[in-house]
Amino acid sequence: MQTRSLAGRYAPRYTRKSAAERFFDLNMGPHDALFSLLSTRELVRLMQTSRRVRALVLDVCFDVSSLLRRFFGSPANVKEFRRMQQQTGTIISGSMGLQFLNRLAYEDSDLDIYVRRATAQLAIIFLQGTGYTWIPRAGQDNNLSLQLSLSLSDQWNSYLGRGIADVLDFRKGDEKIQLIIAKTAPMDIILSFHSTCVMNIITHSAAISLYPWYTFVMKQALIIETVGAKQEIGRQKYIDRGWEMLKLPSANNNTEIGVRIPRSIGDSYTWTIPLPPLSSARADLTWMDMDMDTEMDTDVETRLSLVPSAWMVDCSKWKAVTTVLPSPGTTPSTH
Repeated sequence: MQTRSLAGRYAPRYTRKSAAERFFDLNMGPHDALFSLLSTRELVRLMQTSRRVRALVLDVCFDVSSLLRRFFGSPANVKEFRRMQQQTGTIISGSMGLQFLNRLAYEDSDLDIYVRRATAQLAIIFLQGTGYTWIPRAGQDNNLSLQLSLSLSDQWNSYLGRGIADVLDFRKGDEKIQLIIAKTAPMDIILSFHSTCVMNIITHSAAISLYPWYTFVMKQALIIETVGAKQEIGRQKYIDRGWEMLKLPSANNNTEIGVRIPRSIGDSYTWTIPLPPLSSARADLTWMDMDMDTEMDTDVETRLSLVPSAWMVDCSKWKAVTTVLPSPGTTPSTH
């Protein structure tokens, strides 16, 4: 009677991978074609199946470098922009944050970046160093240094409201970047937007949506009644793009826009997409050394002294209290 050897008896068995596993293991597979067919809710559920699939979805669907290359050209310049974000606390918001998380592209959309007063000069230096030119608005001084001085003081009576000290327009060819200078913190401006569907931000370390369930699943937004120009125009733009505007919060206590309760960025209602990590805040300041045709009259050491060390932090950990707040308990499926 023939018997199997001990080595053969206890040898590990080969388990054939399923078709799905083989598909996601492909290095150059048609993943983008599949992911483009999935809704945001379905995509998030797919990300929850395994670490391998989650990493693949993040790499294919949420590539911040692809989003920003339109404005900064090379991946190296995009990386320098993200370092500038890290060093100054600058955040991206407006339609670009919504486009990134919703995997859409709106024609002729600008890049809106928000910065504190104390670090606005550093952001301007970076934009000029990458080839952008400041275009004065009506009523602004033709000298950028003088206009910035007004923006950073209480002498500039901004008509913009909603926590905005000033808006500076920069252009390079057909591309436009708006630098919005906050009177206090950039999040004060974000939380005063015309509706909740645009309350999405991109920091140097993460993309964050404050109301993901209503924004990406329900396609609804709560109207925020705040002082400021062009609020109705902004709402109509998103109505035309498919969002329904709600005048009152939901009566359901378990929704994002239910009754008022304290919330913070990173709570159970927030959707956070991590971005590829960067080096430490002070480790690499190469963008400071670029050949810049700038109107600024401060040297590198003075510029660095404008950045309080307390702001050299992970911006995704900022805490803020929203104006429309849900009750705790139920976590939406998009999280």
